[in-house]
Amino acid sequence: MKIRAVLFDCDGLMFNTEQVSQDLWRQEACKYDETLSDDFFKTITGARGVDLTPYEKETPHLMEIASAMRQKRFDLSFWSSFEKDALNKKGMVELALWLHEHGIAIAVCSSSNADYVQTLLSTVSVPLPFDAIVGGNMVKHGKPAPDIFLLGAETLGVQPQECLVLEDSRQGIVAAHAAGMTSVFVEDTIPKDEEMRSFMNYEVHHLGEVIDLFEKEFV
Repeated sequence: MKIRAVLFDCDGLMFNTEQVSQDLWRQEACKYDETLSDDFFKTITGARGVDLTPYEKETPHLMEIASAMRQKRFDLSFWSSFEKDALNKKGMVELALWLHEHGIAIAVCSSSNADYVQTLLSTVSVPLPFDAIVGGNMVKHGKPAPDIFLLGAETLGVQPQECLVLEDSRQGIVAAHAAGMTSVFVEDTIPKDEEMRSFMNYEVHHLGEVIDLFEKEFV
């Protein structure tokens, strides 16, 4: 199989932002003496524009919590305040540099806005040679729709079947499958379920292991 491009998710895949975000959600919920379920986080992680009303019964103040989180979650000053490399996920820098050195195009395809992605990239001490950044604000339908990955492939000038998608969320794995792309699951806060197992092509423990995967499967 010839892979010409790698599409990176951002939150939870490149950076340890999902765990930080979940902690912020829980802190906000505690103000109302409420809790948020694992299923809630599984639903919202990696997605955009999720309907939260099914969870209001178990969390009556959810809309107030969500309103506060919309301000906190994408506060660029908050994320830029982290020390250099403090948010990096294991192997992320090494993989990005290895792919670039081997002539493989790389893009970030995130449900979050592009300016937020740029802010996180600015916390890395080494400039990362990404060829494109595709934010959720650039497509009509967010993950699990395939739009963002298809736009990523188009931007890089490659065919969907030539793309490898790196994801840590259910929504991302489903989106990669719908786009006709090969996917690699890297678990973060969301464990894989049966649907994810049926859709994902590979699994690694951290991003550094994607280099080994390339040398075994794609070279």
